[in-house]
Amino acid sequence: MTDLLSSNTRVHRIDVHHHALPTSVGAMLAERGAPNPCPGWCVNRTIEVMDANGIELGVVSNAIPAEIFPTASEADDFTRRTNEAVADLVRERPGRFGLFAALPMPHLDEALEALRHNLDVLGADGVTLLPHAGDRYLGDPLFDPLFEELDRRAAVVLVHPLALPAGAAPGVPPVFADFLLDTTRAAVGMIRAGVPQRFPRVSIILSHAGGFAPYAATRLEAVAETAGTPAADVRDALRHFYYDLALSAPSAVPSLLSVADPSRILFGTDWCAASAEAVERGTRAFEAFPGLGAEEKAAIGRANALWLLPSVARRLSVAAR
Repeated sequence: MTDLLSSNTRVHRIDVHHHALPTSVGAMLAERGAPNPCPGWCVNRTIEVMDANGIELGVVSNAIPAEIFPTASEADDFTRRTNEAVADLVRERPGRFGLFAALPMPHLDEALEALRHNLDVLGADGVTLLPHAGDRYLGDPLFDPLFEELDRRAAVVLVHPLALPAGAAPGVPPVFADFLLDTTRAAVGMIRAGVPQRFPRVSIILSHAGGFAPYAATRLEAVAETAGTPAADVRDALRHFYYDLALSAPSAVPSLLSVADPSRILFGTDWCAASAEAVERGTRAFEAFPGLGAEEKAAIGRANALWLLPSVARRLSVAAR
């Protein structure tokens, strides 16, 4: 792997779309026969990839589908143990890792208690929400009590996609297109339910440049109006969201910039679900993104995340002393 730091030692990016599966988590997945997106994950290899791509810190999120657990208590136990394993990693290397903690949705009581534990005890930087629980997407009233608590805490949420509720098309793995549609459905659900207006203190990051939502913004405005949602509400919501750039091509940037200010865009890689080679290609593509100047790319790479995640900024400040 080419070391991108060799030509620019001043690059210290913050990766807000970063996965890590410590050995204990991989073992728990294996016990349940669940797929492991990062088999053989290793902290030393992770740091090699980070250093080679000018990444100072990765905020770890793990998308854990509730469907693999038969009961609420098992879902709660798995997510708690997963979050604690990553929190241990953050404590060991506070200048290299952060945590967007998983929640055991759709089990609301357990999720609310987990939210308190993750933020107050583990010191998580935010939480990860899946776009849907069963066939109920974000924006469904099921999620309102959770958003009320997130809003009270002015929390940061990463919306991370999964396979669609109806499953994948034969021969087409969900990562090809379904993940992007899953994020788009969540964005539309939240827009139509007025989530950004009702819970304005929640900072919501949409994965993978917002899925198809920025590209389809004009269509969303037109169709939403026929369904009773003002076009202005769609535009305002799309401006309200944050967007990470994990596995996003330069061709997606014009659509994204048409709905989002560069201050709402964040660097992301999708490591370790994405290979080291994909991370390097994505980082090089980011450096060449059209329509963004050097200062904007520097902000997307670091400053925007530090503003959004003050707990990360504090840890990096301490680590630098």
